[in-house]
Amino acid sequence: MELALRRGFYFPSCEIYDGAPAGFWEYGPLGNSLKNRFVEAWRRYVVRYDGMVELDGSVIMAKDVFVASGHLESFADPVTRCTSCGAVFRADRLLQERTGRIVPERLPDSEIYAMIVKEGVTCPSCGGQLSEVTRFNMMFRLSVGGEGTEAYLRPETCQSLFVDYLRVYKIGWSKFPLPLCQFGKSFRNEISPRQGLLRLREFYQAEVEVLFDPEEDLDERRWSRLKDQVLRLSQDGESITEVSAEGAWREGLVPLKIEAYYLALIQKFYETIGIERSKIRLRRLGEEEKPFYARESWDLEVQTSLGWLELVACNYRGDYDLSGHMRVSGKDLTAFNRGRKFVPHVFELSMGVDRSLYVLLDTTSSGREGGGC
Repeated sequence: MELALRRGFYFPSCEIYDGAPAGFWEYGPLGNSLKNRFVEAWRRYVVRYDGMVELDGSVIMAKDVFVASGHLESFADPVTRCTSCGAVFRADRLLQERTGRIVPERLPDSEIYAMIVKEGVTCPSCGGQLSEVTRFNMMFRLSVGGEGTEAYLRPETCQSLFVDYLRVYKIGWSKFPLPLCQFGKSFRNEISPRQGLLRLREFYQAEVEVLFDPEEDLDERRWSRLKDQVLRLSQDGESITEVSAEGAWREGLVPLKIEAYYLALIQKFYETIGIERSKIRLRRLGEEEKPFYARESWDLEVQTSLGWLELVACNYRGDYDLSGHMRVSGKDLTAFNRGRKFVPHVFELSMGVDRSLYVLLDTTSSGREGGGC
């Protein structure tokens, strides 16, 4: 952090003003150059390599989009408040800092509070007692225009890919799998962003949403290019199994061939830009850790001086998103393939760009030669 500030890679927004809100950072000359080169590497080794279709959606979206996606109901963090000084904290993060263990966000609030009591966690600011755990929705709500129409800053870039999919499909990209992608900013009203680029309220994402026919196998042209890529899979967060993408699929470690292919693609990307394979793992998330929209989830994590950091969320979302948008909008978002009508399923690679840049700085500043970026 000190090196990044001193060299002008990034620094807090509005830093000349006291009381400026935390969680907003700005890239200086070196940081902006590094970010641009990283994104160009993503476009070269992921987007163009796989023949993806890149879009650029609006950061402000209609309320109904997030009704359909489930974010208004379920996109909430567990929070606790100090009964003495009134400071608010993410309950799961306080527990993780105390115990060193990941606390599933989807645990019932009562269980999280019971863990706080058991571990003797108190307010980091004043040492006061913490309140019972409640939920805080992380969406930024906006009032648009003179009539004050309710809208939201997007908390992830992928929803515009889902609502725009049908137009892209109809104008000529009608072959499946259909990989759509986007680079841009997302916004989350984090409770206590205290970790620099690792937890931001305004941040960059590079997301890939692969729409596919669930009854059709991955084409051999794609599969042959990455089936021998060695994956580092962790089923329990402790041990790591090294196995080829094809081996992982055939042995049932990864259920879908398309899933194994895109896990291989994203791991290969980080290896290509200079992260040692031995520092990478693909960790399978348990039922209580998975996002509310996911059938199956893997996190691509890199070992750093701070421990294992998640850089990419790899989620099999099924037909959750498109079915939800069909229900709320009343529009038909089905596709045709080989004479069948179906709702496409989705496999996602959701990359945190800012976190990835932090890891590149962490890796190179620890003495190793820089990679492809």
